[in-house]
Amino acid sequence: MITNPHSVADPIKRWRVLWSGLAAGLIINAFEYGGHRVYLDDAWTAAFRALGKTPTGWSTFIPANFVIGILLVWLYARLRPAYGSGPTTALRSGLAVWVVFWVIPLSAFVPMDLFPTSLVTMAIALGVVDVGLAVLLGAWLYQERS
Repeated sequence: MITNPHSVADPIKRWRVLWSGLAAGLIINAFEYGGHRVYLDDAWTAAFRALGKTPTGWSTFIPANFVIGILLVWLYARLRPAYGSGPTTALRSGLAVWVVFWVIPLSAFVPMDLFPTSLVTMAIALGVVDVGLAVLLGAWLYQERS
């Protein structure tokens, strides 16, 4: 029988979730900015131009990415009693959030043929990198200090 040092009744440290989540959100925002606004900017501009639009409103994603960072750490904290603390549990949390917030919504653009599949694929791949790094940082910051 596997014993877990964390009982199901372990309370979530809300302030730790908040601050660790904000740090995770900062990582997401930095990578999303670097990826979309710098590396993929020409591709996004061309894709929007083909739709007769100009890409605007990117700043609305900034607060949303901080919320996603908090959600990542909160989910990690919820999974700890069942799976233990550490990077494997953190990456489980990250995988779930990445699928819900990157894979599903961005994949919805493919059958509508709104954006090139290669651009959508790069955005999804960027998401797995930034979410993975963000959740590892957030989980490390959340961990119990001895």
